[in-house]
Amino acid sequence: MRKLFENAESGNISTLSRVLPVLVFLVVTVIGLGMSFSIYRASEVERRAKFELVAGDAADRIVNRFYQHMSLLEATKAFFEATDGNIDRPAFQTYVNGLDTEGRYDGIQGIGFARMIYAGNEARAEDMIGRTYGETRKIWPETDQDFRAPVVMLEPENDRNRAAIGFDMYSDPIRRETMAKAFATNTPRASGPVELVQEITDDKQVGFLLYLPFAAEGGPNDTEGNLPLSGFIYAPFRAGDLYRAVMTASPALPVAISAYDKNAPETPLFKSETYDDAFAKSALRVHREVDIAGRTWVLDMTPSTAFEKAQFDVTPFVIACVALLLAVALALAAQWQIKALAAAREVQRVTEKSLQERELMLQEMKHRIKNSIARVLAIARQTARHSESLDQFVESYSARLQAMSTAQDVLTRSRWQRADLKELLNKELEQVFGDGESLYEVYGPNAELDEKATQAFSLTFHELATNALKYGGMSGSGGGLKVTWSYEGTGDARKLRLIWDESSTAKISEPERKGFGTRLIDANIIGELQGTIERRYQEDGVTIEIVFPSPAASTSTRRSRWRRTRRQRLAEKRGR
Repeated sequence: MRKLFENAESGNISTLSRVLPVLVFLVVTVIGLGMSFSIYRASEVERRAKFELVAGDAADRIVNRFYQHMSLLEATKAFFEATDGNIDRPAFQTYVNGLDTEGRYDGIQGIGFARMIYAGNEARAEDMIGRTYGETRKIWPETDQDFRAPVVMLEPENDRNRAAIGFDMYSDPIRRETMAKAFATNTPRASGPVELVQEITDDKQVGFLLYLPFAAEGGPNDTEGNLPLSGFIYAPFRAGDLYRAVMTASPALPVAISAYDKNAPETPLFKSETYDDAFAKSALRVHREVDIAGRTWVLDMTPSTAFEKAQFDVTPFVIACVALLLAVALALAAQWQIKALAAAREVQRVTEKSLQERELMLQEMKHRIKNSIARVLAIARQTARHSESLDQFVESYSARLQAMSTAQDVLTRSRWQRADLKELLNKELEQVFGDGESLYEVYGPNAELDEKATQAFSLTFHELATNALKYGGMSGSGGGLKVTWSYEGTGDARKLRLIWDESSTAKISEPERKGFGTRLIDANIIGELQGTIERRYQEDGVTIEIVFPSPAASTSTRRSRWRRTRRQRLAEKRGR
């Protein structure tokens, strides 16, 4: 501080007033932003930890929900064992209905029994289906395996489950591998992702099955070598319904999840509708692998919008704003303090300095006004040079701007940035002549102009119409105007010929000199479009003929050449 006062006393007020406020501002800002960043990092760590807990809760819910379903199969096996497998359909139906799988266990489609038989003994299973369901149902599909495992019972009864009766699950390699593992370990086993036979509607989901082996104890084998009753108690699952039930159970978890079987990642089990959007917006990711009855499910989770809103912490931003405000306040206070300390020594110089600054401001203002005037004059010079009065200048300049605006309006209504020649011409004539379509005729084939030609013709038509109204065929009664156009030539030589024909009861003489409008027309047609313009003055009117390359000619030529080249290549290939 002592050095600050010394600087103030030595007269270095200007330097000090610039350096010290900036230094104070930077120091306070860095400290404030550093604190804000530290709090933000701590908040991010806490947010990540909370999401880890939420994601772990989601994974636990899925595992627990699955093992609840698996306990139903264990209870069903106990039911089978208690009756030595002698279960008729009414008893099994009563048992499954009592479990209320449709109301309490979303995702599971039912509980059933698939009987193991030797290939060739299909009649035994078909007879069991006939006695159970009172209808003849063949075992399907055909198979080359030595064993078959047709579905002989599946409850609760509905159209979806009835579609699976008689299906040989042993014929499918994924189901067969799972049943073999379940039989070898005598434990429940989950299959990889499959399409369930129950998927008979357009609303299909990826499914999987849970198998639990069962074999009746005691009793000799029959003549075919089959046990009295053996097979698999199983449950089909729709993966989408199972995951939605878990994720929407109260309280709903603010997690978007993508799940797939580790050994079959190409067939996703489930993906939240908001997963892709949430994945793109959040940097938080949690990867979990859970064991599901011998299968490994991979769960990729990211926060949903609800989690982000709940965990958003405004504290770092509030601190940053407060720090910035404090830095500004301290910087201003430092500046004001410096000025207060030096005020006594600056009293004598205030008046002189104020006069100097005022003079500088006036000079700067005059300089800027001159630049502005020069800029405006440069824009309007060409129009003003050929105007006889201010009103004429305003009228001509506004009309030319309006002509360009009309061209742009026609262009912007076309997605391809091309304008219809007839529409552009009618708009320009209507602008000049008003509602006077009976005074002029406009016709010709469909013609489209590109952006450059549209801008050029908008000014050209405006100038021609203005001249016709002031000096030409439209200047008196009995006059008329006819504008026609046609194409001539083909390919690169294709051109558009436009004839502007004014008829008049009075003689129209050729002007002695070219005005600005005439030079503007020539610049547009000859300079911009590389065309030609010819003016013919007769006793009863004037004819202006404009010829320029058709905007579509080059494109058409390229297409024709491409087609010829392609035909030549095909002919060469056939010749080989």
